[in-house]
Amino acid sequence: MKIFSRELTKDDLADLIDVSKLLRILDKPASLVRSRAEIKQKKKEKTDMKKLVKGILITVGVVAVVCGIAYALYRYFTPDYDDAFDDDFDDAFDDDDDDLFAEDKD
Repeated sequence: MKIFSRELTKDDLADLIDVSKLLRILDKPASLVRSRAEIKQKKKEKTDMKKLVKGILITVGVVAVVCGIAYALYRYFTPDYDDAFDDDFDDAFDDDDDDLFAEDKD
């Protein structure tokens, strides 16, 4: 086998294999460093997303609590008109019943 116009010997082939192994070994740490940096970046993005979601949920919770308190105060301070309405309705209904029974007796 000729490479660059000279014959390839066993020693040349061993040197080529060793160089290719050496290059692969040298490339691996660089790829590991890159992958660690990528992992750190992804982890940072994930924690940033968790912080964002947590902030949104806290805001929604605070708004819900404030609205609940406002509604409770409104219900507490607003007079209850239902009792007066029910009493008036019952009085009117009772008056009509008396008239109905009066007509049946005739």
